[in-house]
Amino acid sequence: MKGFLMDMMSAMMPFMKPLVWTALAAFIIGLVLAFAGGTSTRALARFARRVVLAIGIFFVVAQLMGLWLGAQPSINFGDPRKFEFILVPFWQLGLAALAGAFVMRLATRNRA
Repeated sequence: MKGFLMDMMSAMMPFMKPLVWTALAAFIIGLVLAFAGGTSTRALARFARRVVLAIGIFFVVAQLMGLWLGAQPSINFGDPRKFEFILVPFWQLGLAALAGAFVMRLATRNRA
């Protein structure tokens, strides 16, 4: 079972960095829509908040699963061709996404 989960985690690693950029884009779009006002934009802002929240929960759970498997899951934001390694653990990315979802919640709640 652990072998299957480790293979699955290895197969998912190339898709983790685009998932981070997706959460960032959803966060920015959600904040813009939250401050734009209007009924339809509020609904889209709530959807963007749910996307950011789901990605944040996913990264926190992926960190826990990685630790259970004996790995230290992280994403390299450096340039490996230049031997730059800026490793960011999954839990930090998840916590940032969860904090962003909370900020989006505050932004959409106070709008009339």
